[in-house]
This record gives sequence, C-alpha cells and structure tokens, in this order.
Amino acid sequence: MTAQAQAMMAADTPKRGRFISLRLKLLLVFLLLFAVVFAGTFYWFYQFATDKAWERVDDDLKVLLRGSVARIDGDKFAELVKNGKPREDGYTDDPAYWEMAQWLSSVKAFDDRAKLYTFVEGKNEHEIVFIGSSGALNDPPVGAQFKEVCTDDPDDCGDLTANVEALHGNLVIQPGVYTDSFGSWHSGYIPIKDSKGNVVGALGIDFRAEYVEGVQNAVKEGLLIATLVATVVCFVLVSLTSSAFTRPISALTRVAERIGEGDYEQDFSALTKDQFPDEIDTLAQVFEIMVSKVYQREQKLRQEVEKLQIMIDQTKRDQQVSEIVDSDFFQDLRAKANEMRTRAKGKSE
Repeated sequence: MTAQAQAMMAADTPKRGRFISLRLKLLLVFLLLFAVVFAGTFYWFYQFATDKAWERVDDDLKVLLRGSVARIDGDKFAELVKNGKPREDGYTDDPAYWEMAQWLSSVKAFDDRAKLYTFVEGKNEHEIVFIGSSGALNDPPVGAQFKEVCTDDPDDCGDLTANVEALHGNLVIQPGVYTDSFGSWHSGYIPIKDSKGNVVGALGIDFRAEYVEGVQNAVKEGLLIATLVATVVCFVLVSLTSSAFTRPISALTRVAERIGEGDYEQDFSALTKDQFPDEIDTLAQVFEIMVSKVYQREQKLRQEVEKLQIMIDQTKRDQQVSEIVDSDFFQDLRAKANEMRTRAKGKSE
C-alpha cells in the first residue's frame, strides 16, 4: 500500500474522542444531581433554622420586655427623670434610681443574654437620654450612666429610629443584628407609662446575638456532616446501581467484539432471560436475530464466492488453453504433427 493510499484511509477514518465509560457518566450525572439537591436542601434548612431561631429570640425578647416593664413604676420613673441629679461618678443618690437598677439587674440575672436600660427623649430628635442600666450594680459599674446623652452618630448609638418609635408608645423589635464596641446585639424596646397611661420613657433590652449565631453554626456543622454522609451513601448506591445497569451492556459489547472477529457462536441466553425484561433484553434479542441473519448471509456469500472462484478458474484455464492453441509455436507443432501423420499414412499404404 502506497503512502498516498494510507493517507487517504487515515483521512476517511472518523476521529474518536476520549473514551468515558457509561458507568462513569452515570456516576457523574447522579452526583451532580445529588449535589444540587443537597445544596438546595442545605440552604433551605439553614434558612428555616435561622428563621426559627430568630422567631424564638423575638418571642423571648417580647416576653422579657413586657415582664420587665410591668415592674417599673411609671410615676416614680417620671419623677426620677424630672428631679434626679447626677453625681460626679455619673450616677445619682436618688433611691428610685437604685430601686429600678436593682430590678433591671435581677432580670439580667434571670436571663444572662439580656442587657437592660431605660431612656427618655433628648433635647433633639436625633438623641436619647439614658436613665437606668442593669450594669449599675456591677463592680465596677458598667453600661449607660444616669442621664447620659446618646446620639444617632455611627460612633455613638447609631440608628435610633426604633428607640424613638418606642417613645411614641409602640413595642418595637429592631430587625437584624447590629454591632458596637461591646459586641453584636439584637434589641427590642417598649414604652414606660405612668398611672394615667402617658408615655414617660422606654425600656430597652439588648440580646446578645451569639445565640442565633450559635444556632447557625450548629446547623452548618450538622448539615455538613449529614451532607458528607449522604454523599458517601449516595455514591455507593449510585455505583452499585450503575454497575447493575451497565453490566448487561458491557457483556453485550464483549459479545459484539467476538462476533466482529468472526466468532458467531455466542450465547445470548444470559442477556435475554431476565424475569423483568427491559430495553437491554430487547436489544440483545434483536442482536441475536441480527447475528443469525448475518451468519446465514455470510455462509451464502461464501458459497457464491466459491462458485465464482470456480468459474474464474475455469475461465482462466480456457483462456490459457486458447492462448496456447492460437500461438505460432502450437500451430507449427500442429502442422508438423499433421505432416508426420501424412507420412506415416503414406508408408503404411
């Protein structure tokens, strides 16, 4: 075969890509699907657990606000705001202040997540004035001091919208978490009313946000472990399932390779006698019929080729004989033979 012919055959041969087994493809597809499902489940459950945690925190905060404000005497609170005098250390000698501080400290001892304080409106609409704090009885005292002014400056108290709304008579839960120099907080506010129902101030409670963050972290860790275990289990199950599905196809492929090499005596019974036949069984049956027909056609073709070969050989022999008979040498031999026969006949006569 010439180099040009080899090049033409190579050009006519289709290029095949990199072989990837059907089992591997099934594994990759199913793992991708499981990854999408697990990711969606993880996100949904994470959001669900976080929302439930926030609902729990908000409910606890509302209950604590209502319970705490119920023990604050609005009339005494208004008198404290009006007549109380700060001393040099930032606190006051007014007994009403320390009575309120004692109650706020007791509530904090009951729920350590909480930081409690009371406040009133400031001179400007963008500020509030702290009155009492649950940390006043600490040693040393912590928290807002008596009549300490707080503005809505980002470096001070920040957004005071919820505080002001509580001073207008509404129970307010500030959405989300905010962070200051003392940590991350989730806050709520409730108005303090006197005996006539007038709003004289407000009670604020800051919940440490670590509770919700702890719930979120616990959910993350639990879901990650569950996802890892589920992924391993799914991988094993998909591997076994894909092996069961691809085993008949692999067997049929091996049979086809042997048939391609000319071995038509193949047993298809293992591929066509399932209790619950499917498309693979049908394919094997069709393949068995096809092989039988191909074998018959090949046998018939071989017989025809043998007959044709005999005819070709006979034609070649006739052609060779004709060439010999028609040659000058044969004609000369024939003439000499005739002459010899004539001479012999004459002598005999």
